[in-house]
Amino acid sequence: MDVLVFSACFVIIAAASKQIGNTLVQTGLPLISGFLLTGIVAGPYALDLISTEAILNLRFIDEISLGFIAFAAGGELYIEELKTKLKSIAWVTTGLIICTFSLTSLTFFFLSDSIPFMNTMPITAKIAVSILAGAIMVARSPSSAIAIVNELRAKGPFTQTVLGVTIIMDVVVIILFAANSSIADALFSGLNFNFAFILFLIMEIGVSVAIGYIVSKIILVSLQTQIQNFLKTGFILLIGYLVFVLSTQIRKFTHDTLSVEILLEPLLICMVAGFFVSNTSRFRKEFLTILFNIGPPIYIAFFTLTGASLSLDIFIQTWPITITLFFVRILAIFIGSFIGGTLAKNAIKNKTISWMAYITQAGVGLGLAKEVVVQFPEWGNPFATIIISVIILNQIVGPVLFKYAIKIMREDHSGAKNIEYKGVSDAVIFGSDGQAFALAMSLISQGWHVKVAAVQMSNNHNNPDIKVIQLPELSPTELKKINCHHAGAIVAMLSDDENYEVCEIAYEHFGTQTIIARLNDRISFSRFQALDVLIVNPSTAIISLLDHLVRSPAAASLLMGMHKDRDIIDLTIKNPNLYDLALRDLRLPFDTIIMSVRRRGVLFVPHDFTRLEAGDLVTMVGSIKSLKEIALRFDVNQEEALLQIVERATAKEFNDNFIQNEVKNIITSKNPLQKDRFDFIVGKSLVMDLKETMTKEVFFDVVSQAMSGSLNISNKTLYNMFIEREKEATTVLAPGLAIPHIIIEGKRKFSILLARCKKGIEFFNSKPPVYAVFVLIGSKDERQFHLRALSAIAQIILDPRFEKKWMRAKSRKALKDVIINADRKREI
Repeated sequence: MDVLVFSACFVIIAAASKQIGNTLVQTGLPLISGFLLTGIVAGPYALDLISTEAILNLRFIDEISLGFIAFAAGGELYIEELKTKLKSIAWVTTGLIICTFSLTSLTFFFLSDSIPFMNTMPITAKIAVSILAGAIMVARSPSSAIAIVNELRAKGPFTQTVLGVTIIMDVVVIILFAANSSIADALFSGLNFNFAFILFLIMEIGVSVAIGYIVSKIILVSLQTQIQNFLKTGFILLIGYLVFVLSTQIRKFTHDTLSVEILLEPLLICMVAGFFVSNTSRFRKEFLTILFNIGPPIYIAFFTLTGASLSLDIFIQTWPITITLFFVRILAIFIGSFIGGTLAKNAIKNKTISWMAYITQAGVGLGLAKEVVVQFPEWGNPFATIIISVIILNQIVGPVLFKYAIKIMREDHSGAKNIEYKGVSDAVIFGSDGQAFALAMSLISQGWHVKVAAVQMSNNHNNPDIKVIQLPELSPTELKKINCHHAGAIVAMLSDDENYEVCEIAYEHFGTQTIIARLNDRISFSRFQALDVLIVNPSTAIISLLDHLVRSPAAASLLMGMHKDRDIIDLTIKNPNLYDLALRDLRLPFDTIIMSVRRRGVLFVPHDFTRLEAGDLVTMVGSIKSLKEIALRFDVNQEEALLQIVERATAKEFNDNFIQNEVKNIITSKNPLQKDRFDFIVGKSLVMDLKETMTKEVFFDVVSQAMSGSLNISNKTLYNMFIEREKEATTVLAPGLAIPHIIIEGKRKFSILLARCKKGIEFFNSKPPVYAVFVLIGSKDERQFHLRALSAIAQIILDPRFEKKWMRAKSRKALKDVIINADRKREI
């Protein structure tokens, strides 16, 4: 009965805690600070609304919450997303764990005489308490880190590494805590440390992992069952609670009946279960959705009760200890991240700044502190008070430092100034009637930059938001003057002949992503269709729209923009980290779905096992906030993408530790109007426009024969060098693109060959054929220019218009012009 009364009172306090937390967020404090403050005020040391007796009776709330936190920590560790930065993540994680655990444990031990509950303990007990404190100090806060990344729209190698380290650290810390809990329990029990104890410790962890695997299977059974989501949620929370009950009962039973005490760490069991559900099943998204939805009330209850549990008398006595631990932990993080970054060969700026990203602590750290209270009730509360005080300081200071670090690394995307390539949201409308201006106003309201152009303007439109341009004629030169070659979309709303003239120029000269024409006479349909134009026929468009409104009113209203909080957008896959990633492995916001994918002109409905490719046009529907977040992920950090392409393409003779700095210097140089050496060599280069499909062996044979004369090398030698280079590592850097390159003997030799094959060159039987090839051959003394050439090519192919320009070029000269006239940063 007491439990019911305490629970009912606590629900009311938790409701107030939610409001207080939301209010304090407006002051810049973290949300959990409000929950903790409410608990402190309502706790036994202030208003006593939550008494000491109530805290003991409400311990089941802690255990349910801890199970949830461990499930969430395991679910966050998703191996597919960490592969690209695994080396850097592994080294930085190792450095942080060793330094943070060692320094904070030693500090806690040396300060033990100044801590009231420890000053009378024997040495072994002080060691036990210290290693538990050191383990908890290792914990991070993935939720806080992700929130800051989303707020700043941060993207880049630094951000990716930080998130990977943060997520892995919360998993590692649970394993570390499990081992240290067993060691601490042994130290308090007076067990001897020998080989048998080590085997016993490994056995405990192994059994915990095995039980975690079994728990994951039980959770999967519930997820497979056709029941309401609230029942699944309740079952998952119940499973987490029962894991704690099982662990407690096993510990009590072995203590009473055996000579040793078996401690199965419940947090480790739940974390392993979450990991297996997330990484080995098709129910990952449903599992994470359930955890996401139940998260807010769990966090409110847990942090409010945690605040009430704080021993304020201990806090007053030990605040110098708290401050000391706070600064020692920061020092340990700096040393660990610097050493880890050095071993991972990260840039010096990254190594000196990264410590700022690892200060924040929250859920798992607090959970572990409360777990100590459960396992060691004799001194757990004062211990938890010190640890939670340090965590609160870390939670206040950490987010501020992390934001500062992201901005120093220039990976925040809070403003449009960071967009490297123009054109994605630029549109040119050719027309002078009311519909043209109405379309312009609609696009402007959606954040597009719009120009309205025509040879004769019949509408005197005075809207200052619309830039109106009168053209002397419709020609490539005139259209280029108004930056049509940078536009993401061109809309033709003139006469059919004028529309066709605009569309043909855009098709042949600009490679515009989206070309739309308003058709006046259906007889012109086929010639527009031949240019891949999206055609709108006014005579049938209204009927088609009404038909969709009748048959599918929800979908049609969404397309017409009737839902202010929902939208449909097309996003192009340009982020190399997403290439070859299956959709089931793509972490999307829970309110977002992928409707279709357009790949090389073919539209299809994807499934969970569809793998993304470079250049895929993905149509998505979801909330506007979530779509903005996804747009950032699908886009590319231009500098990082260029570095990845150049590093993968660079010949092994040139690949060393200094290549990143050299490439960065190249791609950050000025962009003068004059042509550079790369343009000059491309102008003199051989160009092949191959008409038939062929294997890479046949292609290399043709290339060797074409280039052997100018290089004074036998075609057989060149052929063998190309084949050997391909065996070392493929030169196919993206679907449809290859950059074969070899190093030859001699001085000041460098040649380029361009090749297009619309039907495709087969480098692999299982992958898409290659349609664009850049062949580079140079001597060793041309290292610097070799990197410049690769950087130039990387910038050219990352332009979203490249593929269309390349495939539409009508002659060998036009192929050269695509490269020579490309927008890129040129050598000064």
